[in-house]
Amino acid sequence: MERDLIHLVVWALLACAITLIALTLLVARLSHRRPRGPFASAQTQIAPDSGAIARALRSRLANAPKDKSAVQLLSAPVDALAARLELIAAAEVSLDLQYYLWQNDIAGALMLRAVRKAAARGVRVRLLIDDNGTAGMDRVLAALDQMPGIEVRLFNPFPIRRARVLGYLSDFRRLNRRMHNKAMVVDGRVAILGGRNIGDDYFDPKSATGLYMDMDVAVAGPIVPPVCQQFDVYWNARPAIPARLMLGDCPKAEAEALLKDEELRLSAPEASTYRDTLQAHERMHAILGPDAKAILAEAQLIYDPPAKIRGMMRGRKLLWQYLIRALGQPAQELLLITPYLVPTRTGVRFLRRIARTGVSIKVLTNSYAATDVPIVHSGYAHRRRAMLRAGLEIYEYAPDAEAEHARGMRPGQFMGSAIKGTSPFSRNKLHAKVFAVDRARVFIGSFNLDPRSMRLNTELGVVIAAPEIASRISDSFAQFIPERAWRVRLGRAQQLRWSRPGQPELKREPGVPWTHRVFLAIAQRLPIEWML
Repeated sequence: MERDLIHLVVWALLACAITLIALTLLVARLSHRRPRGPFASAQTQIAPDSGAIARALRSRLANAPKDKSAVQLLSAPVDALAARLELIAAAEVSLDLQYYLWQNDIAGALMLRAVRKAAARGVRVRLLIDDNGTAGMDRVLAALDQMPGIEVRLFNPFPIRRARVLGYLSDFRRLNRRMHNKAMVVDGRVAILGGRNIGDDYFDPKSATGLYMDMDVAVAGPIVPPVCQQFDVYWNARPAIPARLMLGDCPKAEAEALLKDEELRLSAPEASTYRDTLQAHERMHAILGPDAKAILAEAQLIYDPPAKIRGMMRGRKLLWQYLIRALGQPAQELLLITPYLVPTRTGVRFLRRIARTGVSIKVLTNSYAATDVPIVHSGYAHRRRAMLRAGLEIYEYAPDAEAEHARGMRPGQFMGSAIKGTSPFSRNKLHAKVFAVDRARVFIGSFNLDPRSMRLNTELGVVIAAPEIASRISDSFAQFIPERAWRVRLGRAQQLRWSRPGQPELKREPGVPWTHRVFLAIAQRLPIEWML
């Protein structure tokens, strides 16, 4: 009798707790509603042919066929930031920036300062940033939005600003979908696309948290109008909410204090070397200078419509379907570089069919020691044998031969990274999303080979029909990757083996302590592959 009473009390308390949590989430959702439009629409402003950027690009585009764009790879991290700062400094009419993440660090501050200077000289600035990447930036963005000539919009915002987890739990279906696009358009004449967000992790080789190995591309010519159109579509979409409606006003005294704090950070000793290096690169005028090494090639922009955020897009209208058609059927070689690889059973079958035609398929992704999202590794690890049996070559990027995740398992660590190593490069992580076909065509953009990029997040990228670029990427892969990655193979007993030149073969996955193996084994059995 007493036992039954105890069970009754326990179940009653559990029911009360569940009800309380549900009511809390319901109240949080109803009391923090998103502003509803329509909001003022805007279109890209294009600088005249007499503008500085148009004049600088004239010589390389003058004799180009109408279907060819000027394309320039930005693989070195400092070059990629210097190129952005160079173009912002040259802007005369408009500056449109679209990013998933903008960090409040040195690189982020340098970009913000350049943006403010552009607005001060009369350039219209539009900044569209996914709200998942604005944590800790609310007051900075509110102050920026109040400056004349600058408008900030948050894409798919969290109505609850301080306790975002409540908003996430109360509106999971919407907030689980993000705008992952990365693009910058200057004067409607030149654009930078690729995989990099804005932050030290993407541009500073000495970043305290490690460098993301990534790739961008600067483009000019007939590819730019579609990039402008893509930005306008997102800027005027329903999920793009004016920042002032979400963040409120920023008092003048607070805005001034934020600027002073920024200047202090940029004048600190740790920022001086970084800044001096950038200034040296900027003086080279890598994008607009007469010696800029651009290639003329056909370029096709592909992107997901913003309606994908609302779960309204299906099939052939999604980026990954356009990507398959744009890259074409491989005949000899398929090179896949993706930091987050979750191939799924369907993806493995697709790659197997290609491999059976005699195509060489090489894949580079992060090792567990390099990944910054360990749980995503669980969606890849149990597919390795199937991919190897299908004939694929698999390489896992190694930050350092001695690098490994911390052996302890702190709460929440499995969702992020805690990597230690013996060299300054031990925290480096692969972040580039590059696919090359037959040394003839290449994709560079924000799209990962995982269900999240395919079905949930919006993505953007460019397919370039340039044998020079595709061959350069394939050659770099062959020369660089074997030294900087573990080659994964199957042993005689179908067991996985990891090897690097000059090192003994490993029978256990490197950089994975036993505690992490347990969590990986559990994660592989959870029904979460669709959201990785």
